[in-house]
Amino acid sequence: MRLNIRTLFLVLSSLIIVCTLSLWSNCSNQTFDTFSKNIKPNYESLVQNIKSIDCLINGNNVHVDCLIKNNTVYIPFSFLKNYFEVYGKIIETDENKKKFHWSHSYSKVYHQNGKYDSRGVFTNFQNYKVEERDRVKCVSASEGVPVSTQWNPHGYYYPTQIAQFGLSHYSKNLTLPSPKVRVIENGQLNPLWNVPKTSKIQISFNAQVNSNVIDFSSTDKPISLKIDSKEDFFISFDVALSLSTSSSIVISIKEIKDQEVWNLHYICSRTFILAKGHNIYHGMHCGREFGWKKLTRNVLVDLQKGLHVLKKTTAKMFRSKYKLCDFKLYGVGLLDNLTLSSSDHISQFYAAAHWFNKHQDKESGGWINPVTRKISPVIKPLKPGWLSAMGQGQAISLLSRAFFHSGGNEMYLKTAHTALKPFKIPTKNGGVLSEFMNLYPWYDEYPTVPPIFILNGFMYSLIGLYDLFSLAPNGSEVSQEAHSLWKQGMTSLKNLLPLFDMGSRSAYDLRHVTLDIAPNIARWDYHATHINQLLLLATLDNATVIQTTARRWIGYMNGARASHN
Repeated sequence: MRLNIRTLFLVLSSLIIVCTLSLWSNCSNQTFDTFSKNIKPNYESLVQNIKSIDCLINGNNVHVDCLIKNNTVYIPFSFLKNYFEVYGKIIETDENKKKFHWSHSYSKVYHQNGKYDSRGVFTNFQNYKVEERDRVKCVSASEGVPVSTQWNPHGYYYPTQIAQFGLSHYSKNLTLPSPKVRVIENGQLNPLWNVPKTSKIQISFNAQVNSNVIDFSSTDKPISLKIDSKEDFFISFDVALSLSTSSSIVISIKEIKDQEVWNLHYICSRTFILAKGHNIYHGMHCGREFGWKKLTRNVLVDLQKGLHVLKKTTAKMFRSKYKLCDFKLYGVGLLDNLTLSSSDHISQFYAAAHWFNKHQDKESGGWINPVTRKISPVIKPLKPGWLSAMGQGQAISLLSRAFFHSGGNEMYLKTAHTALKPFKIPTKNGGVLSEFMNLYPWYDEYPTVPPIFILNGFMYSLIGLYDLFSLAPNGSEVSQEAHSLWKQGMTSLKNLLPLFDMGSRSAYDLRHVTLDIAPNIARWDYHATHINQLLLLATLDNATVIQTTARRWIGYMNGARASHN
């Protein structure tokens, strides 16, 4: 009996378990089927309603793979970007969400905070890094200004670029923190100099500079001083080298990650820059035996330009990736005022001002461009020796600020005054003055025949004229002459400005009028430059045409278009 009861209990238990499992399985399948039925139609609908479609562009043999959903066609942005010249990128927000940012223009407009002040920053040039541009071969060790390769790969001095270099550093000096400066050697004989047994270093009085300097003589091994800086990369020093020996200054810089060491040599040579292996040579024209030269060098830029010569990657030079190691003396020479700093904008500004004082053609008042400039296939190229109203104007802006900043050094004012001459001489006679329809005087960036009336260069020349008459002594001949040329140019600008409006962007010049060819539409960066110049000029002349044109052109950058019939 006990056995039967036990058997019955086991049978019943088994039946209960089987029924439970069966019921659970049926319920689970039913629940999953119900869930699947709820989501499957939506998913299938989403997939089924999106199909590929071939887009035929303008009836031509241009095909684009597109998508279609419910009669709405989706075209790839990669095609739209090039077709309409628009810009976009995917970005991640703080909430880890992705958004697509579409922009009609890649440039930026800088609104004026009050009336333009000629003593302050020059337009938005505090944002410029002229010496880092690809078309800058190097910063000359002889002159301390950029050497351009824009129209000649061998390198030459381009006045407009030199003026922009100086104006950018003047503006940075006003907007950036004051530099940290560390004096390393000033004729006191730093005890950290490492002097080989066969070399000599001592303090010596020099009559040329009327102070104690370092007198050095080394043989095969250099006299060196460890600098060991990971933050400051501006070195400034006065040096006088013997031309009868292979004398030079060498600065070593190390790439921290790869431990590569590069040697920057500053040598007596007319060559701008050479590079071989891990050695980069910057030539400084020494002129005469023991002739003093002052060098202010951004070591990272000097390294960057050397790497470019070596055809190595020259992406942005991040300070955190490098370390300044040693300062070395080779041969025979004199050294003084060796300093290390985080920046030295004002020295670079005055290097540019000095270049303009030194290289002005006093007869014409201009700074010649020593290269051939080809503007258009239908215009004869400008042969070396041409002048530019933009170069003249920006040089005048620079010199006017040098006159102000130096406390009234007449040398800068005189040079700026002489630079007004080309504004009164027709382009056919070597000046920069043209006339539109024999009515409106125009200062030409490129003095072509016939003239093409480039807008941004003209407005830069107007700003230069304003800077001079506002910073020159009030009522002086310089101020009055600059003011007369400024007023004449502003009248022309206000009358001709509507001709540059293309209904969706500005024109770079008026070749569509003077050459009877298609308009030369300004790139977005030039269009933005036009707007920034107009916004500046509007603070000096509140003419309606200047203000309304600036507002309309800002609208074009956001996709606005002129109305049509």
